[in-house]
Amino acid sequence: MKNLLIIIIGLFQWNAFAVPSVCTLVNSKSFNSTLNLKVSSPYLCNVLPPKFCTNISYRVPQVFIETVAQPRETFFSGLPGAAVQLGAIKDVTPFAAGEDNGGFSYHSHITNVLLTMLVFRGLPCGGTLIDNYCFTAMSEHLGSNWRTGLGDKLQPVHLAWSLSPKLCLLKGAATSAVGGSRPSGYPNTNMCSIDRSWLKTYPPSNHEACNGWGVFYPRYGTSDNSDRTTASLMIASRMKSLGSEIFQSVPSSFNERWTMVEPQESSNFAEGQNIAILRGKRVSEWGRLRNGKLKNHLYSTWKQVSCVRDASNIPRVKLWPGIMKAICAGFK
Repeated sequence: MKNLLIIIIGLFQWNAFAVPSVCTLVNSKSFNSTLNLKVSSPYLCNVLPPKFCTNISYRVPQVFIETVAQPRETFFSGLPGAAVQLGAIKDVTPFAAGEDNGGFSYHSHITNVLLTMLVFRGLPCGGTLIDNYCFTAMSEHLGSNWRTGLGDKLQPVHLAWSLSPKLCLLKGAATSAVGGSRPSGYPNTNMCSIDRSWLKTYPPSNHEACNGWGVFYPRYGTSDNSDRTTASLMIASRMKSLGSEIFQSVPSSFNERWTMVEPQESSNFAEGQNIAILRGKRVSEWGRLRNGKLKNHLYSTWKQVSCVRDASNIPRVKLWPGIMKAICAGFK
Protein backbone atom coordinates (compact mmCIF):
# COMPACT_ATOMS: atom_id res chain seq x y z
CA MET A 1 0.00 0.00 0.00
CA LYS A 2 2.85 2.37 0.81
CA ASN A 3 4.44 1.69 -2.60
CA LEU A 4 1.18 2.42 -4.39
CA LEU A 5 0.67 5.69 -2.52
CA ILE A 6 4.19 6.86 -3.39
CA ILE A 7 3.64 6.01 -7.06
CA ILE A 8 0.26 7.73 -7.30
CA ILE A 9 1.58 10.91 -5.65
CA GLY A 10 4.56 10.89 -8.00
CA LEU A 11 2.33 10.48 -11.03
CA PHE A 12 0.16 13.43 -10.09
CA GLN A 13 3.26 15.57 -9.63
CA TRP A 14 4.72 14.62 -13.01
CA ASN A 15 1.46 14.72 -14.95
CA ALA A 16 1.62 18.51 -14.82
CA PHE A 17 4.37 18.39 -17.44
CA ALA A 18 2.06 16.60 -19.92
CA VAL A 19 4.89 14.82 -21.72
CA PRO A 20 5.34 11.17 -22.71
CA SER A 21 6.36 9.01 -19.74
CA VAL A 22 6.51 5.36 -18.74
CA CYS A 23 2.71 5.45 -18.42
CA THR A 24 2.51 6.16 -22.15
CA LEU A 25 4.16 2.76 -22.64
CA VAL A 26 2.27 0.96 -19.85
CA ASN A 27 -1.04 2.11 -21.36
CA SER A 28 -0.16 0.75 -24.82
CA LYS A 29 -1.87 -2.39 -26.12
CA SER A 30 1.46 -4.16 -26.59
CA PHE A 31 2.84 -3.43 -23.12
CA ASN A 32 2.60 -6.98 -21.75
CA SER A 33 4.29 -8.52 -24.77
CA THR A 34 7.06 -5.91 -24.74
CA LEU A 35 7.55 -6.27 -20.98
CA ASN A 36 7.92 -10.03 -21.55
CA LEU A 37 7.76 -10.88 -17.83
CA LYS A 38 8.89 -14.43 -17.03
CA VAL A 39 8.83 -15.97 -13.55
CA SER A 40 10.08 -19.52 -13.04
CA SER A 41 8.55 -22.09 -10.75
CA PRO A 42 10.13 -22.25 -7.27
CA TYR A 43 13.24 -24.39 -6.98
CA LEU A 44 15.50 -25.35 -4.10
CA CYS A 45 18.48 -22.98 -4.17
CA ASN A 46 19.88 -23.71 -0.70
CA VAL A 47 19.75 -26.98 1.23
CA LEU A 48 20.70 -25.96 4.77
CA PRO A 49 18.75 -24.04 5.71
CA PRO A 50 16.28 -24.90 2.92
CA LYS A 51 15.50 -21.96 0.64
CA PHE A 52 13.41 -21.72 -2.51
CA CYS A 53 14.21 -19.26 -5.28
CA THR A 54 12.75 -18.08 -8.59
CA ASN A 55 14.32 -16.75 -11.81
CA ILE A 56 12.75 -13.48 -12.94
CA SER A 57 13.30 -11.66 -16.24
CA TYR A 58 11.60 -8.78 -18.05
CA ARG A 59 12.32 -5.70 -20.13
CA VAL A 60 12.70 -2.18 -18.74
CA PRO A 61 12.09 0.98 -20.83
CA GLN A 62 15.22 3.08 -21.16
CA VAL A 63 14.95 6.14 -23.41
CA PHE A 64 12.65 7.97 -25.78
CA ILE A 65 14.17 8.92 -29.15
CA GLU A 66 12.37 11.47 -31.29
CA THR A 67 13.06 12.51 -34.87
CA VAL A 68 11.64 15.93 -35.68
CA ALA A 69 11.23 18.01 -38.79
CA GLN A 70 12.72 21.27 -37.54
CA PRO A 71 14.91 22.60 -34.72
CA ARG A 72 12.94 23.31 -31.50
CA GLU A 73 10.17 20.86 -32.44
CA THR A 74 9.61 18.19 -29.80
CA PHE A 75 7.12 15.95 -28.01
CA PHE A 76 8.69 17.16 -24.74
CA SER A 77 8.03 20.91 -24.74
CA GLY A 78 6.53 20.63 -21.24
CA LEU A 79 9.81 19.34 -19.79
CA PRO A 80 11.57 22.35 -18.23
CA GLY A 81 15.17 21.39 -19.00
CA ALA A 82 14.35 20.38 -22.56
CA ALA A 83 12.57 23.68 -23.15
CA VAL A 84 15.64 25.59 -21.98
CA GLN A 85 17.92 23.50 -24.21
CA LEU A 86 15.76 24.05 -27.28
CA GLY A 87 15.36 27.74 -26.52
CA ALA A 88 19.14 28.16 -26.47
CA ILE A 89 19.55 26.83 -30.02
CA LYS A 90 20.88 29.59 -32.27
CA ASP A 91 20.71 27.83 -35.64
CA VAL A 92 17.05 27.29 -36.50
CA THR A 93 17.58 26.87 -40.24
CA PRO A 94 14.95 24.50 -41.73
CA PHE A 95 16.47 21.06 -41.95
CA ALA A 96 14.00 18.23 -42.58
CA ALA A 97 12.73 17.68 -46.10
CA GLY A 98 12.10 14.99 -48.65
CA GLU A 99 15.06 15.12 -50.99
CA ASP A 100 14.98 14.72 -54.77
CA ASN A 101 16.89 11.46 -54.46
CA GLY A 102 14.37 9.98 -52.01
CA GLY A 103 16.29 10.81 -48.83
CA PHE A 104 14.87 12.41 -45.69
CA SER A 105 16.48 14.63 -43.04
CA TYR A 106 15.60 15.03 -39.36
CA HIS A 107 16.90 16.39 -36.09
CA SER A 108 16.82 13.96 -33.17
CA HIS A 109 16.64 14.19 -29.37
CA ILE A 110 16.91 11.58 -26.59
CA THR A 111 15.64 11.62 -23.01
CA ASN A 112 15.23 9.01 -20.29
CA VAL A 113 11.76 7.45 -20.02
CA LEU A 114 10.26 9.41 -17.15
CA LEU A 115 8.79 7.73 -14.04
CA THR A 116 10.24 4.30 -14.84
CA MET A 117 12.01 4.01 -11.49
CA LEU A 118 8.75 4.92 -9.74
CA VAL A 119 6.32 2.68 -11.64
CA PHE A 120 8.68 -0.31 -11.88
CA ARG A 121 9.53 -0.27 -8.18
CA GLY A 122 7.43 -3.43 -7.64
CA LEU A 123 9.70 -5.46 -9.95
CA PRO A 124 12.98 -6.59 -8.36
CA CYS A 125 15.68 -6.75 -11.06
CA GLY A 126 16.52 -3.06 -11.44
CA GLY A 127 17.73 -1.56 -14.72
CA THR A 128 15.67 1.64 -14.42
CA LEU A 129 17.14 5.07 -15.16
CA ILE A 130 16.75 8.22 -13.09
CA ASP A 131 14.31 10.89 -14.23
CA ASN A 132 15.88 13.72 -16.20
CA TYR A 133 14.22 17.06 -16.92
CA CYS A 134 16.33 17.48 -20.04
CA PHE A 135 17.50 15.86 -23.26
CA THR A 136 20.54 13.67 -22.72
CA ALA A 137 21.56 13.93 -26.40
CA MET A 138 20.59 16.45 -29.09
CA SER A 139 21.55 16.51 -32.76
CA GLU A 140 21.67 20.33 -32.65
CA HIS A 141 24.63 20.00 -30.29
CA LEU A 142 26.66 18.16 -32.95
CA GLY A 143 27.07 21.25 -35.11
CA SER A 144 27.90 20.85 -38.79
CA ASN A 145 28.66 17.15 -38.38
CA TRP A 146 24.91 16.45 -38.20
CA ARG A 147 24.49 18.01 -41.63
CA THR A 148 27.60 16.65 -43.30
CA GLY A 149 28.53 13.37 -41.62
CA LEU A 150 32.17 14.46 -41.52
CA GLY A 151 32.52 13.32 -37.91
CA ASP A 152 32.78 9.76 -39.26
CA LYS A 153 35.12 10.57 -42.15
CA LEU A 154 37.91 8.47 -40.55
CA GLN A 155 35.62 5.80 -39.11
CA PRO A 156 37.32 2.43 -39.84
CA VAL A 157 34.06 0.51 -40.32
CA HIS A 158 32.68 3.26 -42.55
CA LEU A 159 35.82 3.33 -44.69
CA ALA A 160 35.76 -0.45 -45.03
CA TRP A 161 32.26 -0.43 -46.53
CA SER A 162 32.25 2.93 -48.33
CA LEU A 163 33.70 1.42 -51.50
CA SER A 164 30.96 -1.21 -51.72
CA PRO A 165 27.66 0.26 -50.48
CA LYS A 166 25.63 -2.25 -52.51
CA LEU A 167 27.35 -5.13 -50.73
CA CYS A 168 26.62 -3.41 -47.43
CA LEU A 169 22.92 -3.27 -48.31
CA LEU A 170 23.00 -6.97 -49.22
CA LYS A 171 24.71 -7.84 -45.93
CA GLY A 172 22.15 -5.79 -44.03
CA ALA A 173 19.30 -7.53 -45.83
CA ALA A 174 20.78 -10.93 -44.95
CA THR A 175 20.70 -10.13 -41.22
CA SER A 176 17.47 -8.15 -41.18
CA ALA A 177 15.12 -11.02 -40.42
CA VAL A 178 16.07 -10.86 -36.74
CA GLY A 179 18.04 -7.60 -36.42
CA GLY A 180 19.79 -6.98 -33.13
CA SER A 181 22.17 -4.66 -31.31
CA ARG A 182 25.25 -4.86 -29.13
CA PRO A 183 26.59 -2.50 -26.47
CA SER A 184 28.61 0.45 -27.68
CA GLY A 185 29.97 3.60 -26.15
CA TYR A 186 30.73 4.24 -22.51
CA PRO A 187 28.97 3.89 -19.15
CA ASN A 188 25.79 5.96 -19.05
CA THR A 189 26.42 9.22 -17.16
CA ASN A 190 22.82 10.54 -17.18
CA MET A 191 24.14 13.99 -18.04
CA CYS A 192 22.11 16.58 -19.91
CA SER A 193 23.18 17.16 -23.50
CA ILE A 194 25.77 19.88 -23.99
CA ASP A 195 27.57 21.22 -27.04
CA ARG A 196 29.78 18.70 -28.86
CA SER A 197 30.27 20.70 -32.06
CA TRP A 198 33.94 21.22 -31.15
CA LEU A 199 34.56 17.50 -31.75
CA LYS A 200 35.24 17.41 -35.48
CA THR A 201 36.20 13.72 -35.81
CA TYR A 202 34.55 10.90 -33.87
CA PRO A 203 36.54 8.04 -32.28
CA PRO A 204 36.20 4.47 -33.68
CA SER A 205 32.78 2.86 -33.18
CA ASN A 206 31.91 -0.83 -32.99
CA HIS A 207 28.36 -0.40 -34.28
CA GLU A 208 27.50 -2.55 -37.30
CA ALA A 209 27.75 -0.70 -40.62
CA CYS A 210 25.00 -2.60 -42.46
CA ASN A 211 21.49 -3.53 -41.32
CA GLY A 212 17.94 -3.81 -42.58
CA TRP A 213 17.42 -0.04 -42.38
CA GLY A 214 20.31 0.74 -44.73
CA VAL A 215 23.93 1.90 -44.44
CA PHE A 216 24.51 3.11 -40.88
CA TYR A 217 27.54 5.35 -41.48
CA PRO A 218 28.15 8.21 -41.62
CA ARG A 219 26.06 9.14 -38.59
CA TYR A 220 24.27 12.29 -39.66
CA GLY A 221 20.74 13.60 -40.11
CA THR A 222 19.95 12.45 -43.65
CA SER A 223 19.08 8.91 -44.74
CA ASP A 224 18.62 7.87 -48.35
CA ASN A 225 15.53 5.74 -47.85
CA SER A 226 12.42 5.63 -50.00
CA ASP A 227 10.00 6.11 -47.08
CA ARG A 228 9.86 8.35 -44.03
CA THR A 229 9.56 5.57 -41.46
CA THR A 230 12.73 3.73 -42.46
CA ALA A 231 14.66 6.99 -42.72
CA SER A 232 13.42 8.06 -39.29
CA LEU A 233 14.42 4.70 -37.77
CA MET A 234 17.93 4.92 -39.22
CA ILE A 235 18.42 8.49 -38.00
CA ALA A 236 17.10 7.58 -34.53
CA SER A 237 19.52 4.64 -34.44
CA ARG A 238 22.44 6.87 -35.43
CA MET A 239 21.49 9.40 -32.76
CA LYS A 240 21.34 6.68 -30.11
CA SER A 241 24.83 5.52 -31.10
CA LEU A 242 26.13 9.09 -30.90
CA GLY A 243 24.37 9.52 -27.57
CA SER A 244 26.28 6.52 -26.19
CA GLU A 245 29.66 7.16 -27.77
CA ILE A 246 29.94 10.94 -28.14
CA PHE A 247 27.63 12.37 -25.46
CA GLN A 248 28.26 9.33 -23.21
CA SER A 249 24.84 9.87 -21.66
CA VAL A 250 22.63 7.27 -23.37
CA PRO A 251 22.62 3.61 -22.23
CA SER A 252 23.41 0.82 -24.64
CA SER A 253 22.86 -2.89 -24.09
CA PHE A 254 22.81 -6.21 -25.93
CA ASN A 255 19.74 -6.94 -28.09
CA GLU A 256 17.61 -4.02 -27.00
CA ARG A 257 14.03 -3.88 -28.23
CA TRP A 258 12.35 -0.85 -29.74
CA THR A 259 8.74 0.29 -30.00
CA MET A 260 7.18 3.08 -32.04
CA VAL A 261 5.17 5.48 -29.86
CA GLU A 262 4.20 8.10 -32.47
CA PRO A 263 2.56 8.38 -34.96
CA GLN A 264 1.10 5.11 -33.63
CA GLU A 265 1.82 2.39 -31.09
CA SER A 266 3.67 -0.68 -32.32
CA SER A 267 4.68 -4.02 -30.89
CA ASN A 268 8.37 -4.46 -30.12
CA PHE A 269 11.07 -5.01 -32.70
CA ALA A 270 14.85 -5.25 -33.00
CA GLU A 271 17.18 -2.52 -34.21
CA GLY A 272 17.83 -2.96 -37.93
CA GLN A 273 15.00 -5.45 -38.43
CA ASN A 274 13.53 -5.67 -41.93
CA ILE A 275 10.97 -2.93 -42.59
CA ALA A 276 8.58 -5.43 -44.18
CA ILE A 277 8.49 -7.33 -40.88
CA LEU A 278 8.03 -4.06 -39.01
CA ARG A 279 4.94 -3.20 -41.07
CA GLY A 280 3.30 -6.25 -39.50
CA LYS A 281 4.23 -4.83 -36.09
CA ARG A 282 2.39 -1.56 -36.90
CA VAL A 283 5.57 0.46 -37.51
CA SER A 284 4.24 2.82 -40.18
CA GLU A 285 2.69 6.22 -40.89
CA TRP A 286 -0.95 5.06 -40.79
CA GLY A 287 -1.55 6.53 -37.35
CA ARG A 288 -1.27 10.05 -38.76
CA LEU A 289 -4.67 9.64 -40.40
CA ARG A 290 -6.16 9.08 -36.95
CA ASN A 291 -4.26 11.47 -34.67
CA GLY A 292 -3.65 14.34 -37.10
CA LYS A 293 0.08 14.55 -36.28
CA LEU A 294 1.40 15.04 -39.77
CA LYS A 295 5.12 14.78 -39.01
CA ASN A 296 7.74 13.65 -36.47
CA HIS A 297 8.33 10.25 -34.87
CA LEU A 298 8.83 8.97 -31.33
CA TYR A 299 10.39 5.64 -30.31
CA SER A 300 11.27 3.91 -27.05
CA THR A 301 14.03 1.42 -26.29
CA TRP A 302 13.88 -1.47 -23.79
CA LYS A 303 16.62 -3.34 -21.90
CA GLN A 304 16.45 -7.00 -20.85
CA VAL A 305 17.10 -7.59 -17.13
CA SER A 306 17.06 -10.75 -14.99
CA CYS A 307 17.72 -11.78 -11.41
CA VAL A 308 17.25 -14.57 -8.85
CA ARG A 309 15.04 -13.79 -5.88
CA ASP A 310 13.37 -15.56 -2.98
CA ALA A 311 10.30 -17.49 -4.11
CA SER A 312 8.16 -15.39 -1.76
CA ASN A 313 8.38 -12.62 -4.41
CA ILE A 314 6.43 -14.63 -7.00
CA PRO A 315 2.86 -13.45 -6.18
CA ARG A 316 3.80 -9.77 -6.05
CA VAL A 317 5.88 -9.91 -9.23
CA LYS A 318 3.13 -11.65 -11.20
CA LEU A 319 0.54 -9.12 -10.05
CA TRP A 320 2.67 -6.02 -10.67
CA PRO A 321 2.03 -5.54 -14.42
CA GLY A 322 -1.70 -5.36 -13.69
CA ILE A 323 -1.03 -2.90 -10.86
CA MET A 324 1.04 -0.76 -13.21
CA LYS A 325 -1.84 -0.74 -15.71
CA ALA A 326 -4.25 0.33 -12.97
CA ILE A 327 -2.12 3.15 -11.58
CA CYS A 328 -1.23 4.50 -15.04
CA ALA A 329 -4.84 4.61 -16.24
CA GLY A 330 -5.62 8.23 -17.05
CA PHE A 331 -1.96 9.28 -17.14
CA LYS A 332 0.26 9.77 -20.19
